[in-house]
Amino acid sequence: MGSRRGFVEPPWVYSPSDVMDWIDASNPPHKIKKFHARKGKKYLEDVEISFDMDVERKKIVPSNFLVEKIKEITGYEEIEENFEIIPAAEMAARALSKAKFSNMMTIMMDGEVLYNHPEKKNDIRKSIEMLVEKVHRTKGGANIEIRAMKSDPKCIANILISRVHPKKEHSIYVKFDGKIDEELFHRFLNYLKEHMAVES
Repeated sequence: MGSRRGFVEPPWVYSPSDVMDWIDASNPPHKIKKFHARKGKKYLEDVEISFDMDVERKKIVPSNFLVEKIKEITGYEEIEENFEIIPAAEMAARALSKAKFSNMMTIMMDGEVLYNHPEKKNDIRKSIEMLVEKVHRTKGGANIEIRAMKSDPKCIANILISRVHPKKEHSIYVKFDGKIDEELFHRFLNYLKEHMAVES
């Protein structure tokens, strides 16, 4: 093969050895140094999810026929689901713990404050113990709200579990305000699916 001023010309006869010589001369092989690439975390932001419990449901019939028809037309017929509210809240709190939420800010049942300590930083386990104690003393309850926080990055979880709710709404509503690591989000969901009768 001829060369002109250091430039190697392509072979005019295309035998495999000539082509390889031309490729090596034009683009000399180089060694790749060892390197380590670290996979960055993926974050989800301001996530909202809702789902139903896989339990028996019954329609709540209003005492007034007119109210019943209005609710039926507007989609606000109320249903009652057959599960206990406090054990469901306990499982939700445990799922938050799995997702590295450490501060249980508030727990409210039917408008009554059961727990309110937004200033504490590592109290989620204590609040779970409180819920376990309440199971034996409290029956019923229509809905319970849980608000918990994690830092780095800051994220606030709002969970509403409703045993009695309009038919067009779901029994469990979860909203994460802020960023949550995608892996931690999946840990939270997997725990709920494994430990609660959640419809898939």
